[in-house]
Amino acid sequence: MATPADVGVDVTGETAPARPHPAGRGPVLGREAAVPVVAGVLVALHLCLRLWTAAGGWFTPLDLAGVAAGVAGTGEVAGPPGAEALTRALAALAPLSWPAAVGLELLAQLAVDVLLYRLLVELFGRRPAVLLPLAVYLASTLPLVGGVWWAAATVQLPVQLALVVALTGHVRHLRTGRPGPAVAAAGAVLLGSLFSTGVLLVPLLLLALTLLWWTGGPLRERARALARRRTAWVLQALAVGVGAALRVLLHPGPLPGPGSLGDAVADLPGLVGRTVLPGLVGGPWAWSPADGSLAVPAPPAAAVATAAAVVALTALTSVLLSRGAVRAWLVGAVATVVALAATAASGVRAEIGDPPAAVVPPAALALVAALVTGLAFLPVRDAPVVLRRRTRAGRDAGARPVPQAVRPAVGALVVAALAAASLASTAAFRGSWSDNPARDYVQTAQAELAERPDVVLADSRVPAGVVPDALAPANTASAVLAGLPVPARFLGEATVVPGLAVLDDEGRVQLGYVEPVAQTGAGPVEGCGWPAGPEPADVPLDGATTDGRWYLHLTLLAGADSRLWITAGDTRAGTLATAGLRDLYVLVSGEVDRVRVEAADPGTTVCVGAVRVGSVRPLPAGR
Repeated sequence: MATPADVGVDVTGETAPARPHPAGRGPVLGREAAVPVVAGVLVALHLCLRLWTAAGGWFTPLDLAGVAAGVAGTGEVAGPPGAEALTRALAALAPLSWPAAVGLELLAQLAVDVLLYRLLVELFGRRPAVLLPLAVYLASTLPLVGGVWWAAATVQLPVQLALVVALTGHVRHLRTGRPGPAVAAAGAVLLGSLFSTGVLLVPLLLLALTLLWWTGGPLRERARALARRRTAWVLQALAVGVGAALRVLLHPGPLPGPGSLGDAVADLPGLVGRTVLPGLVGGPWAWSPADGSLAVPAPPAAAVATAAAVVALTALTSVLLSRGAVRAWLVGAVATVVALAATAASGVRAEIGDPPAAVVPPAALALVAALVTGLAFLPVRDAPVVLRRRTRAGRDAGARPVPQAVRPAVGALVVAALAAASLASTAAFRGSWSDNPARDYVQTAQAELAERPDVVLADSRVPAGVVPDALAPANTASAVLAGLPVPARFLGEATVVPGLAVLDDEGRVQLGYVEPVAQTGAGPVEGCGWPAGPEPADVPLDGATTDGRWYLHLTLLAGADSRLWITAGDTRAGTLATAGLRDLYVLVSGEVDRVRVEAADPGTTVCVGAVRVGSVRPLPAGR
């Protein structure tokens, strides 16, 4: 956060007259005309940094679980209804395409950046000072994790869009009285509620902005002014009510208990120190590894103290410069508590909640910080005067204003400091973000399967670093690879194949070996084991499996080609066994304590030599 460089201008709402062009020179790019150009450069640099960060990473385990649910129906997509819809759309159109996911994230971020600039211009006019609040947002790392992690981005980016659209629409409604902008503001809140409970912060900001900056006089007069805008409040109430109802209907779930919610709220001071304060000034500069490739802010104590001092000094400067600035900081403090509490509550209600604030701080707080910085230093145009420059008798009469040429230099210095801090923090985060075991596993498997397109795989659990067991049933190779452009061939139930492979922990294709839970001993007929001819072969096992899905490995000797029926547990599968010594594999379900083999062709005898039932592992060396 920083002090705008031209806070000494227009604090009463008056506009300085334009300076004439120097004699003999044509029009040059004036300060106001340069504002959108500089803003565009800042936004472009912000998007380039975000692209560089996102490109180093990949889908996290939670993202892979969502893609698997969208493609193969394996489990449910975690998150609110809106986020679930976006993940299912990505899974349907471009599953496991990280460039597509990053492209969507960058488009949404571009929309947020541009709309924030338009909101600042709507509030304060097109003046160089609006670049400082814009830079506060662009340099903040609060939106960083929620801008590159797909599961979090599908929550946080829509909420940011809802906030800036609602604020812009409400400001236009206050100025014109037209209902259209108020409808747009309510629509933004309604759509935002499908993505996060944190969108409830938006109506509170609209109320505070109207009460403290668009009304004046005693409390009764302010109340009357609010009542005259009843259209906006009715629409906002409807949006919140309908949004809450849709959220519950589309994604019902248990409410958090008082104890867990209390623990989350008790951690709010820690969240402010670890995430919010450093994040507002480009921190935290240090990260601690979390699940998968994620990292959580871990700023040193000195960094937290420095960030708090910078924020406090910025607030103190505004208060000393202008009466009325303190109300902006009070709004910011209340908004921070509300946003963190809403996110903490959602994180506790994990079944339908947003990413917890300990991992992903509410990105909307960066927008709030930009708004508060502007309101604390700059007058709102076409609104009652709130900021009044403080004067001291005998001191300010002879005070010399800051030279015009110095102010851009001061502003540029502040922007550069924020940018340097943000770049350092982003680079530190990218180190953890780029370490993604899931990406290496999937890319290795994809390359191996491209070389062996006809291989049939047994499904198996992937390493915990790829998808942890807590996300079952998405922690299997079939779920993780469900979104490949060329689908992998996994053995289905009641399908018989002559050979079976499996992926090892690095994603490489290995010959499969059935590690037995139950198997046969020596057969009753020497040299044949269990003959299946006119009568079926009923092969007992030395134990029984539990109820589940199991891989069956049979070793057979057939004198001629023969059609066979194999029954195990609840599964009955048919196949053609060619003459000679053969291995057959079949996926079965249910409890298995014996296997029945029937030869369908009269006069044909097939010898069942050995049977194993269990799970498939890579073939051990030496077997």
